[in-house]
Amino acid sequence: MPEIQDFVIRNFKGIKNVKIDLRGRSTSPVITLIGLNESGKTTILEAISHFVTGNRAVSSLFDGPYSKASGISLIPIQHKAAFSGAVAVRATIKLTEGDIDHLVKAAKKHGMKLDPEPLKNPVYAEKRFTFKDSVLTETMNYWTLNLFIKRGKATKFTAYQKPTKPTAFDLWTYVVRHIQQNLEQVSYFPTFLVEMPPRIYLEEHADETAINRHYRFALQDILTSINPELSTEQHIVQRIKEFKESQDSSSWLSRLLSSPRKTPIDSVFQNVSSAITKEVLGSWHRIFQKSIAIKSISVGWGVDEERDDMPYATFHVTDGESNYAINERSLGFRWFFSFLLFTGFNREKEKKTVFVFDEPAANLHAKAQAELLTSFARIASNGNFVIYSTHSHHMINPKWLGSSYIVENAALDYDGENAFGLDTKPTEVTATTYRNFVAKYPSRSSYFQPIIEKLEYVTPDLIGAGPYLIVEGITDFYALTIANSSNKKNRRLHLVPGSGSGSSGPLISQLLGQATDFSILLDDDKEGKKAAIKYREEWYLRESQIITLGEINSDFSGMAIEKLLGQDTIELIQANISSGKTPTKKQIGWHLAEACANNKPALEIMSQSALERLSEVLDFFDKRFNTAK
Repeated sequence: MPEIQDFVIRNFKGIKNVKIDLRGRSTSPVITLIGLNESGKTTILEAISHFVTGNRAVSSLFDGPYSKASGISLIPIQHKAAFSGAVAVRATIKLTEGDIDHLVKAAKKHGMKLDPEPLKNPVYAEKRFTFKDSVLTETMNYWTLNLFIKRGKATKFTAYQKPTKPTAFDLWTYVVRHIQQNLEQVSYFPTFLVEMPPRIYLEEHADETAINRHYRFALQDILTSINPELSTEQHIVQRIKEFKESQDSSSWLSRLLSSPRKTPIDSVFQNVSSAITKEVLGSWHRIFQKSIAIKSISVGWGVDEERDDMPYATFHVTDGESNYAINERSLGFRWFFSFLLFTGFNREKEKKTVFVFDEPAANLHAKAQAELLTSFARIASNGNFVIYSTHSHHMINPKWLGSSYIVENAALDYDGENAFGLDTKPTEVTATTYRNFVAKYPSRSSYFQPIIEKLEYVTPDLIGAGPYLIVEGITDFYALTIANSSNKKNRRLHLVPGSGSGSSGPLISQLLGQATDFSILLDDDKEGKKAAIKYREEWYLRESQIITLGEINSDFSGMAIEKLLGQDTIELIQANISSGKTPTKKQIGWHLAEACANNKPALEIMSQSALERLSEVLDFFDKRFNTAK
């Protein structure tokens, strides 16, 4: 099947030119867009939703072919007064060997020999919105590919020419249709879709909201999945209208509700209810791997007599005893219900999908966000992709940082004096890969603060019998953790990161209260030695409980833990973060944390000599704890 390699967005709202790689930079099927509020994350996702294979139900929420809007919101913000040009979303596509073989055989059936070599080059598909003086004049899909063929006894391949007869076989059109029919489809889930209306009106109407239009399309998608012949218009709306016209009475609705003509309409909704119950509850068990109290989901119908007898649908859930309207349930339930409904029906089952989520579960508690993050790994399998935006550290998975982007808006300077966007800089949204951003701008940490919080957070491990080795900071913790995992020694200690040489008082208090054996490792610099004296005097700790590096090995005198890494490791880290400069202490810490989270082999992270020095430190404390038993 054809594969999308990347998306390139031009002139879309605040975007001049942004590229998002799917397959080029990383093997991860999950792409994370990380940025602060108003950084432009949503703008990038909206642009991707407009791609050639975008879902019509979601496209209806924004300006485009399925909405009634004029397209004005697509124009670059600073050029809305008089914009003439194109807004475009382009994808680079790669054909597989199977695709090429299929196309060669199709051409052969029509007397042509298709050259397979040019088809190994990238194919480009572009959704283009053309404007003149800020008026949308054209919306087109453009495909760029090279076809070369030979006919009859020809010895050379020549560029394919489209036939002049409209009834003749057109190879170019056939190739494009093959790609479009088999290409991954884009399904975008904006967070505001959780606000499901209490009534979903089944007819298009003058004041129809974008969300109603979305769910109206979604209902049709569900019907199509049950039976391609079923439609809301023919099998629900028209049946109700025909009965109303046949009665010519103000009491027609009560007659319909007691008439046999109601049965076929009920049957449609029963089928919808069964399909949603099976798909949503089944997905809940499959994705979250736990049971749910809800037994079934029912979809009912009614007629709004105050809105010109317009038919509508309602959603309810039952736990076996009571029925509840979905719009009355908690935000968390509504979010996951909408999410599962979206992932279950807004796609063609046989096609691979690029799922796009805007700030998923942003208003939910940390546990719900963690569950959703786990579910993404299951959804992004078998050729599917997930692209999502976030500014929550609970929604960061260190394993996906290789495919993560830092999104920023040039109009806002969160590290500057004017952090509230009160200046007049033009909006310009950019997306830089996480590794490149950290290498180029290590001091601009506010832009990737969620990653720092995730990498520097270690689950407390202070319940149990110990023993514990407290180290000065997070960099020390990860360096020693990597060394501890580099061999098969079963050392009798648990590492605990502190928050600075002299700030481990709360940890000491807790461990003393638990009567647990512990030691504190400090750097052998001025601050470390000062802290050692402080801890011994203030907490009455034994000499053997407070150790500086110089006391372990005189070769380590005057050194901090990071010095044990050595120049070879520093150069290895510098190469990994693609930086031309010596990495800072923060960059070293972030690199070690990410490598540790990804379970990288120790020798890919640091040199053998560094591992030996750090192992010597660990062996010293392991011996101390074993002697103290």
